[in-house]
Amino acid sequence: MSDSLRTISISTLVFLSFFCLQLGIFLSTGRKIKQAGRRPLILIEFCTGFLLLSDALAYYFRGNTSELGYYMVRLSNFFVFVSPFFITFLLCFFVCEYIMHSRLGFSLLFRPKDSIKNGIPIQLFIIFILCITATCLIVISQFTDLFYFFDENNLYHRSPFYPLCVALGFVSGLITLTTLLQNRKKLAQNVFITTSLYFVIPIIAVILILFIYGFPWINVSLGLGALHLFYSSVKMMEINFYSGEGPAAIVSPLLKSEVTEESQKRVVRNHFWQTLSISLGGILLVLLIISITGLSLPEKTLIIDDPYTENDKSESVCVTFVRNAEKHWIDEADPDRTGAQYDGVIFNNMSSTIITDWNFSIEVPEGCSIDPGPWNGTFTLSADSLNVIKPHEGDKENIHGVDFYTITPLKSLGFGCIMYAPHNFQPLSEQIIFTYSSILKPLTNIVFDVILALLFVVFIIATTIMLFEGKLIRVEEENKKLESTVKERTKELETEKNRSESLLLNILPKEIAKELTEHPDTTIAKEYPNVTVLFTDIVGFTKISGEMSAEEVVTMLNKMFSMFDERAQRQGIEKIKTIGDSYMAAAGLTQQEANDGAIKMINFAQGLLDDVNSFNENSNIKLLIRLGINSGPLVAGVIGKTKFIYDIWGDTVNVASRMESTGLPMRIHVTETTKAQTSSLFQYSENTEIDVKGKGMMKTYFL
Repeated sequence: MSDSLRTISISTLVFLSFFCLQLGIFLSTGRKIKQAGRRPLILIEFCTGFLLLSDALAYYFRGNTSELGYYMVRLSNFFVFVSPFFITFLLCFFVCEYIMHSRLGFSLLFRPKDSIKNGIPIQLFIIFILCITATCLIVISQFTDLFYFFDENNLYHRSPFYPLCVALGFVSGLITLTTLLQNRKKLAQNVFITTSLYFVIPIIAVILILFIYGFPWINVSLGLGALHLFYSSVKMMEINFYSGEGPAAIVSPLLKSEVTEESQKRVVRNHFWQTLSISLGGILLVLLIISITGLSLPEKTLIIDDPYTENDKSESVCVTFVRNAEKHWIDEADPDRTGAQYDGVIFNNMSSTIITDWNFSIEVPEGCSIDPGPWNGTFTLSADSLNVIKPHEGDKENIHGVDFYTITPLKSLGFGCIMYAPHNFQPLSEQIIFTYSSILKPLTNIVFDVILALLFVVFIIATTIMLFEGKLIRVEEENKKLESTVKERTKELETEKNRSESLLLNILPKEIAKELTEHPDTTIAKEYPNVTVLFTDIVGFTKISGEMSAEEVVTMLNKMFSMFDERAQRQGIEKIKTIGDSYMAAAGLTQQEANDGAIKMINFAQGLLDDVNSFNENSNIKLLIRLGINSGPLVAGVIGKTKFIYDIWGDTVNVASRMESTGLPMRIHVTETTKAQTSSLFQYSENTEIDVKGKGMMKTYFL
């Protein structure tokens, strides 16, 4: 890393760390923290700020070999590895509070069974376990170099199991994302979009790494995500910063629906399989990337005190360097030296590792020299050793291309030169130092292939079950929606039916309405043996209406007849119709000749007189009515198919009308037939004879 990029990285990390820590302090100093629901956000800000500060310190003290540098590099890298897991857990907790529409306590983590039953997403507990597991592994790594190690120059290097740590963090993020997606219907749209953006920023960071390597894009993206969560929380009005007072519940709609225990279990199972499927998909993606790019292994150095004469396959890497027994001669220019061809071979006995870079060193006496034209290596002589390194780009010895000098699994590479050395030089008695760098290609390892295949099989099974369970849940949801729609439509139809029946009953008697509904095409006409009919009209109505406006006349009639209608409904009287100021009603519309229709009608008539008196008490216009009643047989039926009307016909009706027209104001005028049916209950005047058209002289009575 260049000094300028290092300076930019440290400055950016410190700048973002300052903001995150400041926001954390700002939130924590407010009042009523629990009511405002800021605990997860406060901890996210603090953890992110601490992560960024630790990364800045790791950059700053990298390569510092002092005692302070030794401890600072180790501590800062430890927190850089641990903090992202806690941030992911807190983010999931933050999302769960919105999902549950309430404040959650961390104590629920110790009651997973009850918490899941109460609706807490199972992913929260999975991430919590992953967080604890990763922390334990990182602690172990401090003593075993599991994920990373430091060399003698206090420089950080990744270990072979570093991808495991990356995979754990990657899977934790994916699980949190699935939690968000699975419960998107329970979140307000602004909450869902805001929280989703937190995952978009690291994805952009990963893309930027491909173009600008060496800058801490991932950690910077986490810092930007924390700032985004803070400012978006302000926008969503979750927090009242000035008073420290906020609503008792998080602003987010909660979907309320009737969920059976079996449905809830199916949803939990589906969420589990979704989480497993996405997690395995993430792990397979990481393993696939590793299998394509390879995994860089740390540099290794072999010190060989007893040089080999041939390949020892028990060793991962074996190196031989011998003098060719057939190609040696005396140096004519210096008889004390022997010229010879020295042949070296590097054997790669590893089945899945490529040796990408290497250098070879062997002790030699003074006075050695090398002829031009060595092969497969760049040769140099120092005071006491012969050094050979792999040819690199730009070296004149690189005549076959750089890839030619890498050593693939279970292959070997020869190198050599012509060297003049003292007669007593024997390479098999000298120490050899061989240093190499390598890349692990997992796909060439049978164990890796088996694990990858098993993971893929489990991934397919989990995905299949997830899709199947998801389909069942969607079918259930559609069924519930359909049932709900049917219930709503049925309720609407029932309401409409009741409204129609009520309207019909306002027009027709109950029995007639039922018959008309069941048989709409039937002509309805019935004979009744003993029905009591009442007529009433207003005395002097023509004169009264002439002195009033049309609106006043209608208002007056409506008010009085409404009183009559209410009384008729209370006392079981069937209103037939109104014609102008005339009101017509009947009682005893039954096939039984002996009925109490006449008694009910007399009571009703007395009540009408009371209603008129009540009307007069609150009206400037004083009204008087005449009432006529008669009992006897008649015919009733429905006339017409549209705007139909229920009516009654016969002499009984005509006589009742004559009783009204020949009656006295505010008196009840009845025929002898009606009197005979009610005389035991009511007192009547002496009979009066009147001439009824078509009937002649009739005896009538006043109540």
